[in-house]
Amino acid sequence: MSYAGEQALAAIRAPAGGGRAALGERLAATPRLACAALCKALNAADLEAAIACFSPNGCLVWEDGTLAQGEGAVRERLSELIARAARVQIELRGVIVAGDLALAHERWQIAYGNGVDASVTAATGPTLVLRLIADEWKIAIAAPWGAPATEPLRAIWP
Repeated sequence: MSYAGEQALAAIRAPAGGGRAALGERLAATPRLACAALCKALNAADLEAAIACFSPNGCLVWEDGTLAQGEGAVRERLSELIARAARVQIELRGVIVAGDLALAHERWQIAYGNGVDASVTAATGPTLVLRLIADEWKIAIAAPWGAPATEPLRAIWP
C-alpha cells in the first residue's frame, strides 16, 4: 500500500502544538504504524511496548483459540511469545476504517527457535480490529493464528 493510500485509509490527526511531541515511534498514527509497532516491540522482546499497542480491554486470540482479554491476560500471553523468542512479521494487506474503528487484513508469520528446530506459523485474514484512542490506533482484537469458528449468532426475543 502506498503512503498516499495509507493516508486515504486512515486520517492522521497530528497532536496540537504544545501537547505531545511530534509523531514518535510509539505513536501509532495509522493502523499500519500500529501493526509495525507491535511487530517491532515483540521482535525487540519489549513487553511494555507490546502491551502499549493494545487498548485497555484488548483481546488476544491464542494459538488454541482461547481468549486473553484485558491487560493482565494479554501481558501473560505476550510474555509467553517473548519467552519463546518469537520473531514476528506482519504484512498489512489492507485496512477498512469506519470512524474510530479499523479492520485490518494482514498476513502474520511467527517463527520460533533457530536452525533445524525452527518452526513457522502463518495466518492470513482479517485478524486485527483497531480502535482510535487519544489520536493513537490501539489493537482491540488480535488473532495472529486466525480466528476460530464460533457459534452462530442467535436472536434473543423477549
